[in-house]
Amino acid sequence: MKAIVLPGPQARLDDVTLGELPIPEPGPGELRFRVIAVSINPVDWKLTLDHKPEWNYPHVLGLDAAGVVDAVGPGVEGWEAGDRAVVHNSLWKAGVFAEYCLAQAHATSRLPDGVGFTDAAAIPCAGYTAYQALFRKARLEAGQTVLVQGANGGVGGFATQLAHRAGAKVIALARPEHFAAVRGFGADVVFDYRDADLLQKVQAETEGGEGVDVMLEVVNPGDARKSLAFVHYNGHLVSIDPLPVMTDVPSYTYAASIHEVALGGAYHAGHLPTQRDFARIGDDMMARLAAGEIDPMVEEIVALGDIPDALRRLQRRAVTGKIVARVAPDA
Repeated sequence: MKAIVLPGPQARLDDVTLGELPIPEPGPGELRFRVIAVSINPVDWKLTLDHKPEWNYPHVLGLDAAGVVDAVGPGVEGWEAGDRAVVHNSLWKAGVFAEYCLAQAHATSRLPDGVGFTDAAAIPCAGYTAYQALFRKARLEAGQTVLVQGANGGVGGFATQLAHRAGAKVIALARPEHFAAVRGFGADVVFDYRDADLLQKVQAETEGGEGVDVMLEVVNPGDARKSLAFVHYNGHLVSIDPLPVMTDVPSYTYAASIHEVALGGAYHAGHLPTQRDFARIGDDMMARLAAGEIDPMVEEIVALGDIPDALRRLQRRAVTGKIVARVAPDA
């Protein structure tokens, strides 16, 4: 099979290439997909700088795939060849940028009829992160106010849509050239994240000027006080980058709940309940796609061999929305 690989343990982003590998065989608890589409995420290029000791080389990159099950491993129940499926895979194992990939059956979601593989593949990494941040961590409710950093990006864009659908007031941060798109996702208010008066403007949009209920942080500010200033007392700060530094945060000042969202950690920790929850989140997100309630934000469709260039463009932040690679025609 053809696959996008890191050829060796010293390889970096510029070394990523299209290679030929044997088709993998599913082990216990695994499904094998004939891959139809994959999405390309910032974490994919970041992993070229952060090789994992569990990898074998050439290592296949990629985490998000949609395709058709073509083989079922020992012990798997409820799946059979021909089923349409989508998965956010473990970054500690061989990835999905290939014509075939393996997936943990318990973390895999079914693809409803009417949902295309390209749209489905765009969802998992960014969409599941946004979903877990808002609903599993912060327990967002209707009527609350959420501040979303990077609202034109993958995680921020999905978070804006999900929060809007949940009945929350969404204050979104983006560059002015992305304001219209972010409003289209459902943002009630959009500010330039570089605005010198940003804190005052955000506070003015909240009840009593006290701050937001939830802040979704996609860029680590370093000092946690920079983000906590936007959040009211007893609010929630959810971070998808490394957690902000709490060293200089005085006790009894914010009483905020600090949350880390790291999907890949669930595989490394071997935490099966969270892995199984990926399948439930995926089922919900796919149902929303089928109902037309979520824009998958696919901005560009490329071929498998174009993935190395797409990764480099993501590293340069020369991308908005989602890039999806079509690996094969629809089944």
